[in-house]
Formats: sequence, C-alpha cells, structure tokens
Amino acid sequence: MRRLTFMVTILIVFVAGNIKVSEAQSPFPLNAKPNLKMAGQEACWKSSPLSLTQDQAKALESIQQSYMSGVIPLRRELMSLRFELRNLIRGQNVPSKTLFERQRKISELQAKLETLSLSYQIKARSIFTKEQLGQLPEDCTLGIEAGFGADIGIGRGARKGMR
Repeated sequence: MRRLTFMVTILIVFVAGNIKVSEAQSPFPLNAKPNLKMAGQEACWKSSPLSLTQDQAKALESIQQSYMSGVIPLRRELMSLRFELRNLIRGQNVPSKTLFERQRKISELQAKLETLSLSYQIKARSIFTKEQLGQLPEDCTLGIEAGFGADIGIGRGARKGMR
C-alpha cells in the first residue's frame, strides 16, 4: 500500500512539474470570449461611414444613457424574479398559484423592457437621415435592446458579415 501511495505521489509531482503555464489553455478561446458589454451593437453607428454630425452623435449618446438609466432597475428586478422562481420551483410544497404569479410578473417586466426598447429605438431612428438609415445594418439596435428574444434593429441596409 505504501509503495502504491509513493508511486502515485511521484506520478502527480512529475505531471505537475511538466505542465508549462504558458501552454495552459485559457478558460475561453480567444475568438469566443463572452461579451459582457452591450457596446457591440452601439458600434454599428460609431464604426459605420455615416458621417454623423456632432449634434447627432451627442443626441444618440444621450438617448443611450437615458435608456440605460431606465432599463437597469427593470433588468435587476427581472433577474431577481427569475432567480426567485428557480428557487421556488426547486422547493417543496410551493403552491402553483405562487409560481404562476412570479411567472406573470416576469412576463410583465419583459413586456415593459420590450416597450421601453422600442420607444427608445424610435427616438434614435428620428435622429438619422434617410440616407444614414439606409447605411445602417438591419440588426443595428444602437445598444438599445431588451436583452432577450429577437431584438429588431433600426437600420434598413442589408446584413453584413456572417450571421
């Protein structure tokens, strides 16, 4: 038994000593890192050759900031309700009425988020000229999306790149 323990210990030390930290794989492949920011969609108007005026850019940034200040509390509440619902489902002796009530609240919050997103996208759309709207990709939401479901962008141009 001692001999086996000694051999296993030596094997572990040998393997651990041969691992090179520089060759260790990162937790996410370079091309598949998770996108933790919503900046990807707002880049569609910053990187496009739209030639926005300074007033247009300021108005778009103002709309985005206003949207984010309104949506963050709703998203927090939605996340907490989803977490609560998951825990209630796991629990025993939880009345189905309680589960349906939480799901109803979640659906109401999702509808509020969708409505808020749509109203701010309409405001943002009014800032662009027809030519600029034609140059935007169809799926450009300007960083104003509800965060779930199929968000519809404000652009009219054809989709670009792989989808």
